[in-house]
Amino acid sequence: MTQNEGVATLILDKTADPAPLGFTGLGLSAVLLSLSYIGVYPVGSMIVSMAIFLGGFAQVFAGIMAWKKGDIFAGTAFSAFGLFWFSLAGLIIMPALGWVEAPSSIAMAAYLAVWGVYTFVMLIATMKIGVRAIQFVFVTLFILFMLLAVVNATGSTGLLVVAGFVGLIMGLGALYTALSIVLNNVYGKTVAPL
Repeated sequence: MTQNEGVATLILDKTADPAPLGFTGLGLSAVLLSLSYIGVYPVGSMIVSMAIFLGGFAQVFAGIMAWKKGDIFAGTAFSAFGLFWFSLAGLIIMPALGWVEAPSSIAMAAYLAVWGVYTFVMLIATMKIGVRAIQFVFVTLFILFMLLAVVNATGSTGLLVVAGFVGLIMGLGALYTALSIVLNNVYGKTVAPL
């Protein structure tokens, strides 16, 4: 018989909340991509780099950290959307390298519409979570995906600019969410409401 037999050990999880990292990855990548939709600059290496290294890695890392903390929503959402950014970069890089043909407009419309449906499903979960800032990000992200699906199906350049502004609003909303979580944690009180 050992001395500690029957004694429960409590292990505290002192790891940080990964949500600010995930929302930062989403927000910065979306803002920069949306500016290209508006016409500020073309899609180029800066967009692809952001998609891979911030949109992709930051969100996947946040998803893994959230999963470890037992947060199934954040773990699933950040991981899936991080992998979206990797797949988007692949859709740009692989045809440029000559590995595969670029997707047709209708194929891109389907790709974006499927992501819109997924976003809507995750949006339903945010209603239970009840954090308005997160709900705002998912509502605007859903609208963005559906607008981009229509743009790809119809080729409407005017609607692409509208989608760019929606994406800009969504990205800024994600950045606000990230900053709010950080500020509220650092100050130990509600500095920026969520």
